[in-house]
Amino acid sequence: MTDQHSSAYRQKRIVEILKMLHNGGSFEEAKRIFDESFSGVDVSEITSAERELIASGLNPMEIQHLCNVHAAVFKGAINPNGAETPAQEQPGHPVAVLKLENLVINSLLVDELLPCLKKWQQSGSDQAYLNRMQQALKDLLTIDRHYSRKENLLFPLMDKYGIIAPPKVMWGVDDQIRGLVKTAYQMVISEPVPDKYEVEAAIEKMTKEIQEMIFKEEEIMVPMVNEVFTPADWGLMAAESQPIGYTLIPEPLPWQPSQADLEASEQRAVPAIAKELNAMAQSLADKQTPVSRVQPEVKTTPTKSEAASQIPFAIQGTPVETPVIQASVAEPKSAEMPDFVKAMLADKAPAEKRPAKVSRNREAPQPHIEIGTDNQATIVLPSGTMNLSELTAILQVLPLDLTFVDQDDIVRWFSDNNHRIFPRTRAVLGRAVVNCHPPKSVDKVEKILADFHAGTEDHADFWINFRGKLVYIRYFAVRDPQQRYLGCLEVSQDITEIQALTGEKRL
Repeated sequence: MTDQHSSAYRQKRIVEILKMLHNGGSFEEAKRIFDESFSGVDVSEITSAERELIASGLNPMEIQHLCNVHAAVFKGAINPNGAETPAQEQPGHPVAVLKLENLVINSLLVDELLPCLKKWQQSGSDQAYLNRMQQALKDLLTIDRHYSRKENLLFPLMDKYGIIAPPKVMWGVDDQIRGLVKTAYQMVISEPVPDKYEVEAAIEKMTKEIQEMIFKEEEIMVPMVNEVFTPADWGLMAAESQPIGYTLIPEPLPWQPSQADLEASEQRAVPAIAKELNAMAQSLADKQTPVSRVQPEVKTTPTKSEAASQIPFAIQGTPVETPVIQASVAEPKSAEMPDFVKAMLADKAPAEKRPAKVSRNREAPQPHIEIGTDNQATIVLPSGTMNLSELTAILQVLPLDLTFVDQDDIVRWFSDNNHRIFPRTRAVLGRAVVNCHPPKSVDKVEKILADFHAGTEDHADFWINFRGKLVYIRYFAVRDPQQRYLGCLEVSQDITEIQALTGEKRL
């Protein structure tokens, strides 16, 4: 093997090309160097090069601005990583759904929006074409569902395998596209409508970004995850997609991996790229871990049988409850008494900066679970008792979105009801909470958690206008009686109707 064909040489050349672009180099020059150096390039080589740039200190937010340039340089030269599996061509498979949505989205742009824009410009003031543009852009606002499924289902699974850089970059671009669609829509429904050339520029910029994202999803992201995803992973995505919704297509047919595919995946060796990605992720995490913070142990890829057991299958029409995914943190096989409980039982509460809270009810029982003669569990709390069914039902009717993040900043639980404001899926369980937010929000999340860990703050409040609702978002530090930090509770509530209340209504 010549030096020019070695993997080290190829990787070095790709990094050089990307660095040249990031330093303001000419796109034409970068394309020329690439074409002279390579006849083709694998997706794994591109992603490894981008990971190397991030590892060297480049902010993912900076990469996202040049993401389209990367795609343009490599466009047409990406080698396929094997033919698409038959399963991914089946209706309802997450990849088939993603590609179908992209097909319809692109058709809406190319066959409806852009032709109407051109005819509206030529006519000067044709209301019919303007109405069609308004409707097309209103329909395009639902692209949020396409991106939300990707961010809440596919990205957490990528994170599980250590593929952390591409989701951060792509999420930032998703948010930019959402903003461009909203801007274009607001322009065409304004009275009066802005200058037609301003409208044209806004729509063309939006169209270009969406089409570039379609390319990146189908030609870079999907081949990348095919390297590591199992049939069980795709099954989880299919099962959890419906609550988030779909873009411009009806709800797909239900899909689940075949037993043959699950059994075949048991024999599949862990791809070398998965080991490389996990090692890279751990290296990055080690460099970014503050001295005062203890990070959870990163668990390697679960066995195929473990992953298969995590899919909510329907057997003969009977739904099977989905077990919780614990992919990021190694859990003990047997229950062990927490240290703070041992300390309470031994009456050896450690000294803390804050005084322990004193219960008003001196005779209140310590929280515990009792198993009755009927083998039913009763949860005993200081202020009363309830069984598991009652507790589950109470959590489902609370008019709040709740999410609990443990002391290691790992998502452990969320409320599951019919009036959630923000989507949550079981794929997020076991994931570092900072990776559950777009890049622009990560600094704020890290600051809140750092203050909670340090004990300098107990809560943080925010309120936003979200899809016509005023949403109140609160974060609370959760501590035990000795004020040890146990985690963070996120509470989100639609307060639109509450704000509109006047006077009083008595019982």
